[in-house]
Amino acid sequence: MNYQSLLYFKTVAELQHYTKAANKLYITQPTLSKVIRNLEIELGCNLFQKDGRNVILTRYGTAFYDYVSRALNEIDDGIATVRHMVDMEKNIIFISALFSLYSKFLPDQILQFRHRFPNSRFSIQHKFTTAILNDVLEKRSELGLCSNFEPVGKYAPLVNFHLYDEPLTIIVSKSHPFAQRDDKIKIPELKGEPFIVYIWTSLGTNKILTDLCAPYGFEPNISLEAYSDHGVMGAVAAGDGIAIMPKADCLNIPSLVCVDVDTGGLPFVRTMNLVWRADDPLPPLALSFRDMLISEANSNPE
Repeated sequence: MNYQSLLYFKTVAELQHYTKAANKLYITQPTLSKVIRNLEIELGCNLFQKDGRNVILTRYGTAFYDYVSRALNEIDDGIATVRHMVDMEKNIIFISALFSLYSKFLPDQILQFRHRFPNSRFSIQHKFTTAILNDVLEKRSELGLCSNFEPVGKYAPLVNFHLYDEPLTIIVSKSHPFAQRDDKIKIPELKGEPFIVYIWTSLGTNKILTDLCAPYGFEPNISLEAYSDHGVMGAVAAGDGIAIMPKADCLNIPSLVCVDVDTGGLPFVRTMNLVWRADDPLPPLALSFRDMLISEANSNPE
């Protein structure tokens, strides 16, 4: 019994089909069948039984699957941890950041940092706020750059530092009635409008949208969820709905129109936060980069 045979067993159990499992594993079906049969001989029981064209776990297989699944997950986590340690020794800084930071803020900051530390390298994952926070929580990234959230409950282990505020706008397609308006759109007019949002969570611009609508007694009408800025803007340009976006990201896109909104006195900005774990010391280079960002923010208050 080895890692490979356990992986083969887990794959068959999840796909419930030998041919599909063999294709996923890039091996032949006879090879897969032989491995599973040897595993059954070693354990002294049948792990699968036929169910039409599929196979399902026997009661022995069901019991075994729970242990195998946990064991393989632990091994995978261990492999990822060791690789991460090796990468850190290669001076790689792991960051998860909002998509909008890809073209502004981060490139200048990284260039400035690399002038001071020429051997430093960056591995950057561009995601939405909830995914960024989860990356930092689960130690896939040392630092996160994300939008509005509170470090309570699940996020209590995180420390957040406010870097700057980013003005927001509502974007619409050129054919949308709002695009022809000279006056500000009032919040009640948003009731029933189909909204394009990032993968729906209660954080970031999604929370801002909910907080705008709540005082007027309605929830936003979510018509489509997109993973990135490009997905949101593409859906709006196609006429699938409207969206809240950072204003600077949309000013030079001909297919989109930014409209002014009367927020009733509420600030229409998203905070940009630097995030790290409070209970996990940062590697030296990640610590230096964090401190540089904080120093820059403190020396350039808005």
